[in-house]
Amino acid sequence: MPCARNGLTGTSPSSSTGPPPQITEWETAHGDLHPANLTTGTPNLLDWGGFGRAPVGYDPAMLLAYCLLAPEFTARVRETFPVLDTELGRVTQIIVVTELLQSASRGDHSELVGALQDLVQGLV
Repeated sequence: MPCARNGLTGTSPSSSTGPPPQITEWETAHGDLHPANLTTGTPNLLDWGGFGRAPVGYDPAMLLAYCLLAPEFTARVRETFPVLDTELGRVTQIIVVTELLQSASRGDHSELVGALQDLVQGLV
């Protein structure tokens, strides 16, 4: 299963600001990068069930989104992954926020909803 479904990238109807962005740069990604999938000590990534191709910056965007309630960690993620500050990185963050808000609507990580909405407002 790919990390980001093509249905979220470039196939939605045009908005008043123009057509949706076309994702042209893809990379291999873990697909579910968050603190619970990182070990302490020797760094290892767990839970590779979402492994596949995703827009550039997908893993850093996912990690950032899951850490929004921890400002110091959020700052470190932003500092470590400069791709988040690029145009493609901002688009990828919107994709991740969309996925997580959809998941929250089913009851997953509802504590993140306000922070995710604030993040996306700063990106658009």
